[in-house]
Amino acid sequence: MKNLRKALAVAAAAAALCTAIATPAQAGRGSFAYYVDGWWGGFQVTDPEDGRCYNTQAEAHGPANHTDRLAVLYRGTGCHEGAIVAFYESGQSGPDHFGSVKFLVR
Repeated sequence: MKNLRKALAVAAAAAALCTAIATPAQAGRGSFAYYVDGWWGGFQVTDPEDGRCYNTQAEAHGPANHTDRLAVLYRGTGCHEGAIVAFYESGQSGPDHFGSVKFLVR
C-alpha cells in the first residue's frame, strides 16, 4: 500500500510539473501603442501573442512598437496579407495609418 501511495504521489507531482512548464502559446513581451482619432488617450496591446491578429477600434495611427517582436501593420481589419502597410521593428514608431496588426518572432 505504501508503494502505491508513493507511486501516486510521484505521478501527481510529475503531472503538476508538466502543466506548470507547458504554455499554450508564445507571447511577446512589452507593449504596442497607437492612437485612434476621436478617442481620448491611446490604446495599447500588452504582451501580444505571436501570429494573432489584433484589430483596432477604427483606423489607427501613430504606432509605437515597444515589444520584442516584429509588428506587421495592415490597411484594414483581419490582417489580410495583400494589405500590408508597414513593418515596425522593436523600438520603432511612426505616422502610418492602419486597421490591424500582427506580431511575429524575428
